[in-house]
Amino acid sequence: MLSRPVEGALELPPRMTVDAAGGHGWLRLMPVIAYDTGYAGYKAMNFHPQHGVRYLIAMTSLADGELVAMVDADWITAYRTAATSAIAAKHLARPGADQITVIGSGTQARALLEATTQVLRPRRVRVFSPTAANRERFAAQMTERLGLPVEPADDLDVAVRSADVVLSAIRANGRPVIQAEAMRDGQLVCGISSVRPEHREVDMSVWRSSHVVVDDLEHVRESGDGRAASELGLTEAGDVPELWQVLRDPSLGRRSDDERVLFKSVGTAEQDMALAAIVLQRARSLGLGQELGEFPSIRPIQSPQPAAAR
Repeated sequence: MLSRPVEGALELPPRMTVDAAGGHGWLRLMPVIAYDTGYAGYKAMNFHPQHGVRYLIAMTSLADGELVAMVDADWITAYRTAATSAIAAKHLARPGADQITVIGSGTQARALLEATTQVLRPRRVRVFSPTAANRERFAAQMTERLGLPVEPADDLDVAVRSADVVLSAIRANGRPVIQAEAMRDGQLVCGISSVRPEHREVDMSVWRSSHVVVDDLEHVRESGDGRAASELGLTEAGDVPELWQVLRDPSLGRRSDDERVLFKSVGTAEQDMALAAIVLQRARSLGLGQELGEFPSIRPIQSPQPAAAR
C-alpha cells in the first residue's frame, strides 16, 4: 500500500478530530477507500484522559457495500505504525546499520523493535525508559522473544548517541526528548509519538540538521513537531518527501552514509486498512470472529437510478 504502485489506488481525505468540552477527551475519524484491498472504511479513535484510548476499524466491501467487519484496532494500530517505520528503516538506514536504540518500553516500543528486526539484523539493542523497572523488564522480555541481546540504558543521550537507528515510542508530552547534540552523523531517527498538536518528540535542532521523510505531510503538519517545523518554514512539500515517494524514487531518501535522517510518522487510515485486510483474511481462514448477519440493515434503492449514478 505504501508504495502506491497504481495511480488512483487510494482515497485518503483529511482526518477529523473533535475535542470534547469539559475534559472528556477527543474523538478522531480517519476515512479511507483502499481500492487495492477491495475495502473502504474508517478508523475511529476516542480518548478519555482518565480511562485511555480505544480504536475501532469498520470495513465495507467495495463490491457490494456490505459492512464485512468491525475490528478492535488496538493491535492493528501498534503494528501498522511499527511496520511503516520498519519499511522506513529498511530504505533509510545507512548500509551496515546494526545498533538500535529504543526509547520507550510500552506496547508500541515492543512492536517497533519487533518489526524493525524483520528488516535489520542488529548486533546490539539498547532500551531507555525513565523507569528502571520498565526498561529492565522490556530488555529481558525482548531478549527472549527476539533472540537478540537487548540491554537497558540509564542515560538517554548516551543511548541515542550509540545507535545507528533510534526508534522513539515515548508517551509524548509538550517537551521534546531527542536533541541534535545527542545524535551522530549517519543516524536514522524514527519518531512516531508526536501526533496531537500539543505533543512534542524531537527538538527542532533535529529537524534542521536532518533530511526529513514523513508518512503523510498534511497530517504531520498537524502534530506538535510538524507545527513547530512549519512555523520555521521547514515543511515545504519540495523539501520533505513522503515515504511512498522514496519507495518509488530512492534518490529522495538517504543521500549519503553520513547524512542524518528523520522519519516522522503520524499514521494514516491507509496503513490501518492495509493491515486490517490481512487480519480479516487470517481471521476468516482460522474461523475466528462472530457473524452479525445483515448488520447494519440495508435500505434498498426504491427507484431506477440514472446510469451516471450507478
